[in-house]
Amino acid sequence: MKKLSLMLASMILMLSVTACGSNGGNNAAQTNAPASAEPSAAGSGDTDQPAGKTKIKFYTFKVDKPDEPVYQAVQAYNESQDKVEVEYKSLVQNSDSTDFMKKLDILVAGGEVVDVFMTGNEDELLERASRGVVEPLNPYFEQEGVKPEDEYSKVLKLEDKVYGIMPGTTQWMTIFNKDHLEAAGLSLPEMGWTWDDFREYAKKLTTAEHYGTYFHTWGEYPNIIAYTEKAHPQLSAELKPIFDDPSFEYFFNLRRAMEQEDKSVEPYADVLASNYHVLQQFFAGNASMLAVPSYAVRAALNLEKFPHEFQTMYAPLPRSVDAEEMGMTNISGGGLAMGAKSENKEASYDFIRWMSKEAYNYTKEIPAFKGVDGAELINGFFGENTDLIDTASLSKTLFDPRIQMPDTFSVPYGSELKAIVENGFASYILDNRSFEEVKNEMTAEVEKVVQANQQ
Repeated sequence: MKKLSLMLASMILMLSVTACGSNGGNNAAQTNAPASAEPSAAGSGDTDQPAGKTKIKFYTFKVDKPDEPVYQAVQAYNESQDKVEVEYKSLVQNSDSTDFMKKLDILVAGGEVVDVFMTGNEDELLERASRGVVEPLNPYFEQEGVKPEDEYSKVLKLEDKVYGIMPGTTQWMTIFNKDHLEAAGLSLPEMGWTWDDFREYAKKLTTAEHYGTYFHTWGEYPNIIAYTEKAHPQLSAELKPIFDDPSFEYFFNLRRAMEQEDKSVEPYADVLASNYHVLQQFFAGNASMLAVPSYAVRAALNLEKFPHEFQTMYAPLPRSVDAEEMGMTNISGGGLAMGAKSENKEASYDFIRWMSKEAYNYTKEIPAFKGVDGAELINGFFGENTDLIDTASLSKTLFDPRIQMPDTFSVPYGSELKAIVENGFASYILDNRSFEEVKNEMTAEVEKVVQANQQ
């Protein structure tokens, strides 16, 4: 996620709406954020509103069209009760959350009061939270008598304050081309398989026509273990770089060995040059399996973009060889957040809660809300598409009771740290450098970013 320009940052500072980006460290949420307003008694926040429904504005990067699922969910909310009316405010028509956030930042800097907004990912939300423009939701949960961690598989937190709820989630998993799997005489792996097993599967799946697997250019792929088994993929709790963790050298070496020795994965240089979509090679039949977030499930139905005829099967992510726990994965997603300056916080909270529990019926996304029947949900979503999606293995993978996440924390400059790893790995694999040399460079760069955000 790109930083705001210096011009925009200056304007925001001048208008006293937010703090400049250099104060976006972990302590910024405490020093910059206004004290949370105590939730008012039900209905008392409506005293300045005309008779009828309390009107709030919802800002989103989803298009303003009747066939847009998020639009449909908002209309359903409006029709579900007689207290709140949500105005749907789409700022972009390309569904680009980065462009959307830039425009939203400009509106906020100009004095626009935002009730509720949507982000495309966790970093976009927490970066704004660190600047004090997002309302912490803890008091509203407390008034409702609800512990958010009991309600959701993950909540978006900064320094123990909940700033956002995910209406839909993506969960990392492994997807397989069923035809390739059967041709290789392999069964679907079970929870507990390791990255060493993943390498062996890739070798056995590789043929003259296709590779066994594919690794994309994103910052998760240099070390997926860091995203599934660590509290933070680049930092310790003390905000120190964790590149001395054995998983980094292991995964860097694994990637090199699979490319240069096993020939089971497309060369990284070719991937960079080709600018593939993350799912392109899998659905084209050029890679037999792929570790990827669960948005790959719905993509299997987009035959216009990804034409294919094979059925996709699903399995858990591998674990590190020395992992003591099974079922570790990464759960992520965009968030719904409340503007700190909203004058209708009770209504905004009601809308956020409803969207987090009901919007999946329209978006067909896997909700973070725990109160769903997994098998029923998967069959309802994909029961008519079993020629393309193996619903049994999908349900088993997504809703296995052993699925878990480590206790995680986030920092508002996470996208900068991720880019450092992306660049470090590219240098390691393309220039054939030693891990030790690249590790030292990544460590120094991360330390600079952390220090800059603590000033």
